[in-house]
This record gives sequence, structure tokens and C-alpha cells, in this order.
Amino acid sequence: MITWAKPYLTKFNRIIALFTLSITLSVCAYAKVEISSLFVHLSDAMAAVKQNEIAKSEPFLTALQQEFEAIPSHHSKAGQAVSSALNFAKSSPTLENFEQLSKALYAFEKEQNPVDYAQQRQKFAKRVSPVYQQLLKAVQTHNLDDVQTAFKQFNRTWTANEKVVRETSLGHYGQIETAMTLLRIAMLSEPANFAEMEKQAADLGQSLADFNAGNVLQPQSAANAPTTLPDGIKLLEKSYAAFENNQLEQARADITLFIQQWAIFEGEVRTRDGSLYTRVESDLPVIMVKGNEPANLQKFQFLINDLNRLDIAGSYGIVDAMLVLLREGIEALLIIMALLTTLNAANQPKAKRWVYTGAGLGLLASVMGAVALQRLFPAISAGTNREILEGTVGIVAVAMMLFVGAWLHSKSSISGWKNFVDKQVSQALLTGSLIPILSLSFLSVFREGAETILFYAGMLPLISSEDLLIGLGLALLLLAIIAAVMTFSSKRLPMHQLFKAMTLLIYALGFKILGVSIHALQLTQVLPRHLLDLPNVEWFGFYASMEGITAQVIYLALIPIVAKYFMK
Repeated sequence: MITWAKPYLTKFNRIIALFTLSITLSVCAYAKVEISSLFVHLSDAMAAVKQNEIAKSEPFLTALQQEFEAIPSHHSKAGQAVSSALNFAKSSPTLENFEQLSKALYAFEKEQNPVDYAQQRQKFAKRVSPVYQQLLKAVQTHNLDDVQTAFKQFNRTWTANEKVVRETSLGHYGQIETAMTLLRIAMLSEPANFAEMEKQAADLGQSLADFNAGNVLQPQSAANAPTTLPDGIKLLEKSYAAFENNQLEQARADITLFIQQWAIFEGEVRTRDGSLYTRVESDLPVIMVKGNEPANLQKFQFLINDLNRLDIAGSYGIVDAMLVLLREGIEALLIIMALLTTLNAANQPKAKRWVYTGAGLGLLASVMGAVALQRLFPAISAGTNREILEGTVGIVAVAMMLFVGAWLHSKSSISGWKNFVDKQVSQALLTGSLIPILSLSFLSVFREGAETILFYAGMLPLISSEDLLIGLGLALLLLAIIAAVMTFSSKRLPMHQLFKAMTLLIYALGFKILGVSIHALQLTQVLPRHLLDLPNVEWFGFYASMEGITAQVIYLALIPIVAKYFMK
């Protein structure tokens, strides 16, 4: 073996070991039985019955039954109780039977995923109670500056610890979120409404105390209250019309009702558009205070329009089918083309088979993974868990990109390029040293592939075959054009300049993927999120949170360190 190659093989072996360990840990993380999608189906069925559309509840119950029976452990003791409650609900779809089914599902989840929720509640109380007392004291002293400071501290603490409330008592979660929002509205009023602040602070304290006492509360809906996102949007449109007609009290009452129900369907926004989710929570209180001011009405209309664009239950067309593949495939294509272009410039055409093999394995794994997730673990294919899977794989891919980018950087100077050319090795040795490139090619496809297939599976009932095929064809055509442009431009660059360009591309994509991955894990409550008062730059993967920015700063700091290691 040629001496100079040994340290590179050692480095690459370490990379592969870390990669394998990361994948193993990721797989182990999914041993938990997820039933969140079952509650979504049940919520949809309940909404249909509340609107006296009993027939519309049947498809949701059927989907719930199919996904539940796909869980390997559904024959357990608690699972049998779910089956019994489900049969009652299907034979007699009433709200009472749905409530019993909900309780049975909660019991099944506790059985399958034993968690010491009592200990988690104690931790929650220990962390949240002191900052609540500070907020209450500030409200009672009627000092607006102190209230604003204490509220910010409480909001940060709540955001970091709310997960246990959401998972164990959705009713308390909704009450706490509502009280916080109404308290903020009272703070923003001119003049500040301290009487309302005291009322909401008291309601907040009562909800916290009831939760900390170990009680569980199901969401309570008022008559004609929205239980689905489309109904919630209609309520906001009604509020907008009331503002236009100078019916300020009615408009604010409608927004208040929306806020009270927001916890029930907020996940449909959070898992589709994180920035829009943040805008709803931050802008609605301000909109409610400013009323029918022209600029405020325009802001309100923009918010409603963006919610409508989510198109939760609408149909899909050619553009939708095209954008899914284009959006999910563009980054994978750029990474693969960067690797192919680099190897082609290095006059190593045989080495490109590692890129093709990695991409092929990634595509195969995507198909197999999508089928397995849909059939064996249906809950994982739900929106929230798709985001978790993509975020986890994305972070592993970024680690690979960091090292491959450093390898490319080591060839980006004229002397580095000449040394690389002068020290060509046999194909066997080259094969052994390019395993990380295969891994990156695999991850770049697999990261988006399984999710893309699941997206299309969800679109199939709502799109014609003709529109789907045309959309796919247009997306493939655009991707082919992008690939051709990259190939053509690469032939006009000097070799060392090409390596430099590919290095920058790999690092830039790594920066974006890291930001998107951290953001996805935050939206799904896997990672905490402490928001900063900075604008998001979504096209570049920059989201204004302490965790995301810290991760990206560390990533940028590691680039010269790893690059220097490879230059030795």
C-alpha cells in the first residue's frame, strides 16, 4: 500500500464508524410506538360527528383501525381494550364512544411507552413555578416593564418545557397557551389592561396548579368552536370581516375563540410551515389589539392568505406534483453532481461508480423505507415523525459533507492538485478510499427520498394520474437541465478552481441542511427552541433560534479545523 494513503484511509474509517453509529442510534430512537396519527384520525372523526355529518366519520375510523392493527403489539391487554372501544365507536359513532376510545388509546400509549410522567411533571413544576411566581408578582405590582421582562422569561421557560404538558394533558396545554396569549394582548393594549392581566395570570396559575397536581384534562370545545384548521381559518375570515365593518368586539371575540382552539389543530401548521406557525402565535395578539387600522388589516389578510395556501384538504395539480420532486430533489442532485464533476475532472471515471452506487442504494432504501414506515410503523409516516426522520438523517449527512468538503478543499490549490495527480494510486486503493463519497451520495438521496415517496403517496387520492405524471416529467426535465448546466460549466474551469467551487457548494449546502434539520427537530419538539429577534432566511436554512445558530456557528468553526487536518 502506498504510504501517503494510509492516514486518509484511517480518517475515512473513523468517519464510517461514526456514520454507522449515528444510523444505529437513529434506528434505535424509533423503537418507541408512535400513535399520534391515530389521535389525528379520531379528532377528524369527532369533528365530523359534532357537525352532524356522521357518515364522514367512517373513513377516519377505518383509517384509525388499519393503522392500529398494523402495530405489532396491538394484541396487548391495553390494545384489546382499544379494539373493543373502536368497535363500539364504529357501530355507534357518538361523542361518548369517541371519548372512551380516546381514553383507551392513551392507556395503550402508556402501556407501550412506559414513561415516568410523574417525575417529568415534578421537573416541569420545579422549572416553571418559580418564573410563574415572578410573573404573577410583576402583574400585581402594575409595573409594565417588569411584566414584560417576567413574561419573556416565563415564555422562554414554558417553550423549553411544554412538551410534557402537550403529551399528557392537551386540555391543560390549550388553557395555558390561551392564558399566555390573552395576557400578552392585555400587555399590548393602550393603555395596558392590568385588570385583564391579573385575570389571565390567575387563570394561568390555576391551570399550572391543576396540571402539577397530576390531573389530566381533555380539550374542551365551546358550541360552534372550530375543531379543524379549515374551520379555524373560516373563523379568522369572519373576524376580518367584522373588523372591516367596525364590529371590533365581535372581531376580537372571534380571534379569542380561535386562540382557545388553536392547540387542537396547531400541529397541522407547525409540521408544514414552521415560520407561519410562529407568525400565527406572535402576530394574532398584535392584530387583536390594533383592530381595524389599515396596516393591521393588511397584515391580518396576509396571515389568512398564507394559512389558506396550506391547502390541508384541497386537491393537487401539475405544479404541486412538480414542486414536490423539485424541492426535495434539488439538493440531492447538487451534491451528487458536485461529486461526479470532481471525479470527472480528476480523470477518475471508474471512481464515479461509487457515487452511482450510493445514489442507487439511497433510492432503493428510500422505496423500502417508505413502504416499511407506511406498513409496519404507520405513525412514523405521519407529518411530525417524517420531520424527525428527515432532521436526524440530515444531521448525519452534514457530518459527512464536512469531511468530504475538507477533502475537496485539500485539492483546491494548484500545488494540492498537482500532488493529487502525481500520486495516483491503483483502482483498488482508490476504491477503498472513496467509501465516504459513497456514503454521502447515499445519504443525499435517502435523506429526501423516503419523505418524497410518502408525500406522493399522500397526494395520490387528490390528484389525477395525468397531472401526476406531467408534474413528475417537468420536475425531471428541470433537474436534467440543472445537471447539464453544471456539467458544461465544469469543463470551462481549471481543475483546482473546480475543486474550490465544489468545496464551497458542499459547505453551503451543509450549512443549509443543518439549519433545516435543526429547525425540523425543533418544530417536532425533539429539540428545544429559544427564538431570537432576527429575521429567518429560509432559502439559506437560517432560522433565528439560539440552538440553530449555535449549531451553524460550530459547523462554520469546524470547517477550517477539519480542512487543516486533511491538509497534513
